[in-house]
Amino acid sequence: MCCWPFVDVVLEDPPPKKEEAKEFHLVSDKLNLVPLQPAPTYQAPAPIYYAGHPIPEPAKIWYGSTKAEVDAQNAALAQGAGAYTPMNLVPANPGAGQQFWCKELNDCYTLRTMTDIETSCQPGSWHTSSVGYPYFVRKPPAT
Repeated sequence: MCCWPFVDVVLEDPPPKKEEAKEFHLVSDKLNLVPLQPAPTYQAPAPIYYAGHPIPEPAKIWYGSTKAEVDAQNAALAQGAGAYTPMNLVPANPGAGQQFWCKELNDCYTLRTMTDIETSCQPGSWHTSSVGYPYFVRKPPAT
């Protein structure tokens, strides 16, 4: 059995509703009825051109600097501000006893605390590994 059997159903009209008598009381014989009007809108008038008057030219469009010009301006600003000057970046706010890798003068790596690096490992400079951790490289003292 693949389908449900269908039966025609005939519906009758619902019984008519009984209308109730409505009473109205006249409150005033002077009603002030105002027809509805659309809300006022503003539309700017179109300019009127007369024969002999010149039609104004459209405003000049300025597109701005090209990417190469902006890059050159940014490079000049960076050079003037000293952005290309090398500087020594030091890890900020290391915890008490925080240890960092230190590349010694004989190219061996040791773990040293920040206090030890600042006091006994100078001169040197901080670098960042390819993975992202900071390490200190000692340099021989100037003689």
